[in-house]
Amino acid sequence: MERCLIPRKIALISAGVLLLIAILHGAGVVCTDTVRAAIPLFCPFKALTGIPCPGCGMTRALLSLAKGDFQGAFHFNPFSFFLVFMVLISMAPGGQLKRLPPGAPVVMNCLYVGLLFMVLAYWFFERLLPAVS
Repeated sequence: MERCLIPRKIALISAGVLLLIAILHGAGVVCTDTVRAAIPLFCPFKALTGIPCPGCGMTRALLSLAKGDFQGAFHFNPFSFFLVFMVLISMAPGGQLKRLPPGAPVVMNCLYVGLLFMVLAYWFFERLLPAVS
């Protein structure tokens, strides 16, 4: 099952950065809107096709989550919640993952495939069709 998760080092770094931004925002040191303005938003897929990709809005969604704006995060990209969940699961020590029931890897793989289908369906109906019409 570990091969399906985000590599642990990447998950730790990602969670650390998001946590740092959330702490700095909560302390009033940095506004997430300032961070959002400082990050260049560039999507090669959108630049080539003019259509937003399935991941478009993920940076803005994660910054919204960092400031506690769940509705804004859902608006930018509803799958940001799943990404945060995956990062948190990936941070679990390897021994914890081995304690899962024997059927858990099969269930997790089915969930990943189902989620991938939902992401592609959302992208097709919510972003691709309106852009083409």
